[in-house]
Amino acid sequence: RQMLRHKLLETSMRFRWCRPTIYKRTRQEIMSSPSSSGVLSTPLGTLKILLRSFSDQLSNLTPDKTSISNPPNALALLHDSTSVLRAQGTKLSLLLLNKPFTSSAIASILASISAECLPGLMTVYEICSPDMYGNVTQNEVRNQLRDLVSAIRHLVDDMEGMAEFADTEGFKQFEESVGKREDILQVTGQVWSVCDRMLATAKVGIVGVAMDKAKEWEALIKDAIDELEGWDPDADDDFDVDIDSESEEGRSRQVISREAVNEQQKGIDGVQGNDMKHPINGNDTELQSISQPPPTEHSQTTDIQGAKAKTLKFLKLIKMLYPALRKRRISTYPPFTRLHPTSSLHPWHQVKQFSDMLAFCEDFSTATDDLADVLYDRAPNLVQAKMELMTTMACRC
Repeated sequence: RQMLRHKLLETSMRFRWCRPTIYKRTRQEIMSSPSSSGVLSTPLGTLKILLRSFSDQLSNLTPDKTSISNPPNALALLHDSTSVLRAQGTKLSLLLLNKPFTSSAIASILASISAECLPGLMTVYEICSPDMYGNVTQNEVRNQLRDLVSAIRHLVDDMEGMAEFADTEGFKQFEESVGKREDILQVTGQVWSVCDRMLATAKVGIVGVAMDKAKEWEALIKDAIDELEGWDPDADDDFDVDIDSESEEGRSRQVISREAVNEQQKGIDGVQGNDMKHPINGNDTELQSISQPPPTEHSQTTDIQGAKAKTLKFLKLIKMLYPALRKRRISTYPPFTRLHPTSSLHPWHQVKQFSDMLAFCEDFSTATDDLADVLYDRAPNLVQAKMELMTTMACRC
């Protein structure tokens, strides 16, 4: 573990995220063992500053391009940084929850996280460019780093209260706070969970991440199909209201509905009767147009039923694309994990083609939701246009 930490620190020092000034300050904090009441305030403050800076960097969807000529394997650095962070988090949780409460040891771990782990992880985000690793891998790494930064910030917030009494009441006061102990256990579990996801990403590599995301998008389409199959167009949403016939409001609604139907029927009968008595120039064209009923709700429901059946058949065909894409496009892509040298990375144009194919796989799930919304809004005339758009996307895969 010491060799891994030394390797990680040496690698991180090559990049701008681990600046010499920050490294010098944190190293001084690690070597020093102050006895003042603010023994935890300094490393906590340093860690909060780094977390705030890293959070701002992660909010940038297009990270600054690195000027490193020969960057290391981003997945290997992700694995090493995450392994050290998880080990440090384990030691930190044990020191926080068990006797004796040693402030200096906790401060040393916090300083180590600030000097080694976080700069290494942010270096991963900097060198994991979409031109080399693809958009899907970069987005996955960014989302995991966001979750990690959020979990560590929650842990820091819980520890700030402890810094106030670290050298006074010590563990006795903290032990009496059962809620605080549970909060630290929960946040530590979140850190472990994110670390496990990041280690899995480094292990499966680019192809494994793409395979998992494709399965997630296929599951979204399957859920949309299941929901659409359970939807009944005959159940009019406008009248899908539970009316209690025993209540005053329910009886009044029923009376109003019956009166409206009767008045409408009387009006139609009156118009038809007058026109029958006074035909215009013997021409019954206008009579037929008046007496012909407008399109009924039943005919509209029939159109929606047909559009629903057509849409379900089309979406099931789209869903069948995913197993084929996983077998013939994703699994055949040359793998790249933390164990591969950076020289085995593919040219940018091949990476772009792979990313474009995955982008279409993701867009299918969004287009499926749009297609279902058209049916739910009872606009079957727009179904064909949506399906043609998805067909074009499928041909480009």
